Amino acid sequence: MKEKPTSRDLQARETRQKLLDAAMDLIAGEGYASATISRICKAAGVSVGTFYSYFDSKREIVALMSRKRNEEIYEAAQTLDFSKPARQVYLDYVRLTMEHIKRLGYIHARAILEGMMEVPDVGGLNHGIQLRQESIRRILEHGCTTGEFSTERISKDDFYWLYSAAFHGSLALWCFRDGQLDIVEDGLQKLGPLVGLLTVSPSPTV
Repeated sequence: MKEKPTSRDLQARETRQKLLDAAMDLIAGEGYASATISRICKAAGVSVGTFYSYFDSKREIVALMSRKRNEEIYEAAQTLDFSKPARQVYLDYVRLTMEHIKRLGYIHARAILEGMMEVPDVGGLNHGIQLRQESIRRILEHGCTTGEFSTERISKDDFYWLYSAAFHGSLALWCFRDGQLDIVEDGLQKLGPLVGLLTVSPSPTV
């Protein structure tokens, strides 16, 4: 039987959540560098020492932000309509991904990129990779089942890594330009044509 949490346990959870909420709000609103640990603690109403009781670094907060974003996109992808042609399902996936990232804002996206570059975290990165890979693989398997896609020219794994490179390129450009481009349309322009590598050409009529 699971033990009932004590008042001390509940207070610790509340303090951790308060720190996490304050950190995410500051980082997403002002950027990774501006949201210092002292400012995060001030916003949460706790001491700097308390921060380190719950988190190893600000980088850990960014990893959690990335995880949350990836999980939200993955959950949204569960609503894709697989009665549509596979190419359209793929484009719908690209659109919903970019629309979600756009809603969060370029400062949020930049903070995640900066945090990931500062101290690589294989575990955090692998989580996002696995969720994206699962969504892409599901779409490709749908296309292969209907006969729309073929992996003769490129394997499913290689297609995913090509997709991932183009995705992060579009994301980095958006952040570099301070959000001054339409990330949804840019994403569709960069990622949409990739599906042509899988599309089965119609047989010529005699």
